[in-house]
Amino acid sequence: MSKLLSGFVCVFSAVIILSAVIPAYSIRYSKITGCVELGYTKQDVMKKMGKPDSPQRFDFFYVRDKSEVIVCFDDKTRIAEAVIIRGAEPNYSIEGIKVGDLKTSVKKEFGSPERIVNYRKSGVECWYYPSKNVNFAFTKDKISSFSISDVNVGQ
Repeated sequence: MSKLLSGFVCVFSAVIILSAVIPAYSIRYSKITGCVELGYTKQDVMKKMGKPDSPQRFDFFYVRDKSEVIVCFDDKTRIAEAVIIRGAEPNYSIEGIKVGDLKTSVKKEFGSPERIVNYRKSGVECWYYPSKNVNFAFTKDKISSFSISDVNVGQ
């Protein structure tokens, strides 16, 4: 598995697995600067980002310069419930943290991770902050992708 794909798997897995245990009232971060917000409709996302490069039934995929943006929508409500950024688009950030920044920047802004998972084969390390709805994937101590999500499985 490629490092980029592993980072995506790590961040996307966090969206599904860790967010399932977080109550809806704990949402803290819902916006990625320069991108879209959680709760946007498909029409809102298209107003902000334009037509998706690869629209799927429930998700939109965008390729922007050196980055990819994946917007995941709730199956029933069609409201954005997760946004994943991977690649080096400098305009996308959360609390000033962006792809390419070091672990030390993340720790300074968000504190110690609530959970860490290492994918040894790919060299990707994932830091999860489910109480803040934020997750980061690192390759060689630099952010390779990050996400926000308010997915609450089973609600």
